[in-house]
Amino acid sequence: MKKRLLACGLVPALVLGTCGTVGAQPAADAAMQLGQDSAPAVQANAADEPVTQESLKELRSQLEEQLYEAQELQKRLNAQLDSLNKRVSKVEKKTDQPAVDIHGYGRFRWDKQHFEDFKGIDMKSVWMNLFVNHRINDKWSLHSEHEFENNLSNNHGAYEGDGGYDKDGGKKYSRPVLQLYAQGHVGEVDVKVGRFYLQSPYKFTFDEKVDGWQASYGVPTHWGRKAMFTLNSGNTYSKILYGDRDNKLDPWGEGGSTNFRVLSLISEIPVAKNTNITSHYGKMTRRDDHMSRKTLSVGFDTKLNRDLKLSAAMAKSDSDTLNKSHFIQLQYKEARPDVPGSFDIYVKKYLQRGHTGMTNWFNDDIIDPTNGDYNKELTERNPGRSVWDHRAGEFNGLRIGADFVPVRNTKLLLHYTYGKLGLFDPGLGTLTGKKDDYSFFRAQWEVYF
Repeated sequence: MKKRLLACGLVPALVLGTCGTVGAQPAADAAMQLGQDSAPAVQANAADEPVTQESLKELRSQLEEQLYEAQELQKRLNAQLDSLNKRVSKVEKKTDQPAVDIHGYGRFRWDKQHFEDFKGIDMKSVWMNLFVNHRINDKWSLHSEHEFENNLSNNHGAYEGDGGYDKDGGKKYSRPVLQLYAQGHVGEVDVKVGRFYLQSPYKFTFDEKVDGWQASYGVPTHWGRKAMFTLNSGNTYSKILYGDRDNKLDPWGEGGSTNFRVLSLISEIPVAKNTNITSHYGKMTRRDDHMSRKTLSVGFDTKLNRDLKLSAAMAKSDSDTLNKSHFIQLQYKEARPDVPGSFDIYVKKYLQRGHTGMTNWFNDDIIDPTNGDYNKELTERNPGRSVWDHRAGEFNGLRIGADFVPVRNTKLLLHYTYGKLGLFDPGLGTLTGKKDDYSFFRAQWEVYF
């Protein structure tokens, strides 16, 4: 009886000791099971045979061999499982990140512009923008944007102005490929090469395409968001020398020129949980005569509470005149196309002067009567009045707007802008002191796909 109890006690202890020595849980479980299955046989044999040192060594050797086989089996199973996980990851990547991705949005727009001393005009248009992304590999991809527009007011398309491509008034450009660039990583630096859209913070001083390159680098901060620094260089369009006193080539050229080179640095730095400080320093150089202008803007945006956001910025250029601008905007809530019923309401106060804008004369689609999309129609509808007597170098006014998401992947935008256009003389580069009333209403419905 004592021998039987000794055998029954030693076998589980031996099994447990062996499992502890090997340290592999699945193999240990197999050994425990093996020990349990073998216990009746051992007990039966123990009744007939005495327990000796040799029998215990033999039993231990058998158990160790079975444990080794279990560990080898576990290794093979783990290898198969790793291979299966890799195949599943590849399938998920192809599904979530397809080699070619196409998305975009359509816009239905109605603009109503009103200029003092001119009968108001409006423009109805429909737009479609397609974005095509091609993933080359894990580091590099190719991106393009294709824009198509049709003016519903006069049935002119995106590839000609009212006068036609080769006629006076023709836009003389097309936009089937608005952007086309390669994007990738060189170490920790994000790089773009090609034709891409460049927007300064809040689109305040720069909002135009650039044919060139961009390098962005992020520095981790205490606030969980990276401080971003972006260096840009390339050829672009600009009106910055329109009415500039030092411009000896074409001071009256209100249409601007694509013969400019830009070099700029943008920074966006988190300084608190919901607060960022931004800056943009840029140099525009006309390649014909190497005349250049520099502009610096600084600003910030912060959340005053969960729903209220405040943004503001100011800019100054090294031009002699029209060289200071600023804005301040207060926004309540945020309209998100993926959240039906979401909305926002905002009010924005402007003081814009032409020589602080590195690309456009004014931003946010604010214009004067000489704008190419309207001046011909204004002249025809207002005989005896010349739009060229109403060139503006300054806008001082207010915008009130609201955005609403009625259903998912759509957005309705409404805003009304009003204020004073300060007239100026491009030959002198100074304001004349006369101000025209100006207002601008836009209704737009966007559909995303």
